[in-house]
Amino acid sequence: MSKENDEWTAPFAKVDKFRREVLNVIFPYAVFSQAGMNGSSEANSFNGKLLLNDLFKNTEYEYKHKGNGRFIHFTSLFALKSILDNGWLRMSEFGNLTDKNELFYGAKVFEDSQVKKLKELKNNIFCLSACEANANTQRDSFMWEAYGDKGRGVFIEYEFTDKKPYFHIFGKVQYGLEALEPLRQLKILSEKFKMENNGFFPEDFLSLILEIQAFHKAKRYSCENEVRVLFRKDKSEHEPHNDSTIYQDFNSNQEVKYFSKIYLNGRHDLITEDNLKRGTKEDIINCYPQIQISRVVLGYNLSVENKVEINQFIHEIKRIHKNIYDFDVYQITEELEIVKMI
Repeated sequence: MSKENDEWTAPFAKVDKFRREVLNVIFPYAVFSQAGMNGSSEANSFNGKLLLNDLFKNTEYEYKHKGNGRFIHFTSLFALKSILDNGWLRMSEFGNLTDKNELFYGAKVFEDSQVKKLKELKNNIFCLSACEANANTQRDSFMWEAYGDKGRGVFIEYEFTDKKPYFHIFGKVQYGLEALEPLRQLKILSEKFKMENNGFFPEDFLSLILEIQAFHKAKRYSCENEVRVLFRKDKSEHEPHNDSTIYQDFNSNQEVKYFSKIYLNGRHDLITEDNLKRGTKEDIINCYPQIQISRVVLGYNLSVENKVEINQFIHEIKRIHKNIYDFDVYQITEELEIVKMI
């Protein structure tokens, strides 16, 4: 190999060394989906993004699909109709989440000068919050009160058609200060690497590990036992998003925010003739997963008469959409029994 080639490849060898000596110590399966040098071959910094598929494998963040692999989503009746009519669940940008400390909580182990850069990244990252579909979460009064319209709404039970989509990541949210230890270790290892390698370092380290920080919340939220599905689409602060799954809408505070679509099975807008020229239907779904609804459960604070009318209306919505949806309607009673509607 020529001297010129050695000089050009040396910085990229440092990038790989950074991965092995910093990232892989805590996240053994972390790899770069892309990495590039800043400027000339003598540059002392680099930009990069992590491949999401196995990032959390063999760590506390990893979510292993348990039981039937299903989740539940608490919502209102109004939102349920919107979901079925539109054909998607919406992922919220982080600036739209209830906890305004999102991202910043995980970044508190780093210097303030680095953390300030995170604010503009909040509308580049989207999440869908989910609960495992088990007997406890289905009957959890806190979740019904907080997210299920005080028991007058529903929960949607669903599963993903692809458990490891290319552009999304599943993970368990980590709660409290003790759970920040992996980030503390990354900070120590990265500073050691920088000192031992003549200042070589990612240009924006917090952006590089953005997805990891997004799975940390304060301990007071630990009762939610949240599983997150995350999607990231980078853009500069003042530019609009141009991804076909991302759109703008009003939130509950009458603010204009970005949202990203996760399509219901059979309602995938991206399966078009133009896109099929560039890949198969399976290729598209592997990148952008679909949700298969298995059942809808009506809340315990709805009257029996109201539940009968709602059940009939939901079946009418299914008929309007030409029976694309294959799910049953159940109810949860005041005694917290879940029974099928006839």
